[in-house]
Amino acid sequence: MANNGLEEFLTEQDCEVCLPGLMGFASFKVDNRIEDYKMFGGSRIKYEFCKRLLDYLTSLETLMIESAERFNFVPPHKYAHTKELVKGVIGYGSKMGEGWLLTAEMLELAETGYENIVCTQPFGCLPNHINGKGAIRRIKEVKPNANIVTIDYDPGAPKVNQENRIKLMLAVGREELKKKEAAEQEAQPQTTEE
Repeated sequence: MANNGLEEFLTEQDCEVCLPGLMGFASFKVDNRIEDYKMFGGSRIKYEFCKRLLDYLTSLETLMIESAERFNFVPPHKYAHTKELVKGVIGYGSKMGEGWLLTAEMLELAETGYENIVCTQPFGCLPNHINGKGAIRRIKEVKPNANIVTIDYDPGAPKVNQENRIKLMLAVGREELKKKEAAEQEAQPQTTEE
């Protein structure tokens, strides 16, 4: 509802929708406390508690991934892998809003094959503008296949403008898909019938 029915709109545009999961965000919030300790010091007790809590969340994540694989679903990436993706792109000290996780999730989507990404910015959220819109050029350097559009979902932003910007991004994505398919066809060995 806050994103003007974005998921439904994308489905109507014949898109497969993939949303990052909640488990990664929970791990991110706990891991931030561990990173605080590594960068700034602080309470050793809090650090040890957060390490144990992150270990617990990782064990739950492992169960979830194993279950998804057992029933032939595409499992999410492990949080540790997602965190690793942003090394050299954005620092772990960037924690406001969704912090470095927003950048990492876009890298993860592009790596997984979800190259056309709508990065939503709620209510003029400055941290998400920095970690989302501000990181796009670097994301495209790392993952040239990424096709990203940022959309502001502010009360005054017209829905038609949001949808038109998404349609433009999808048109670019479809054009790239046609080029990719044509290149793959050309690379196929030609067989001749005798």
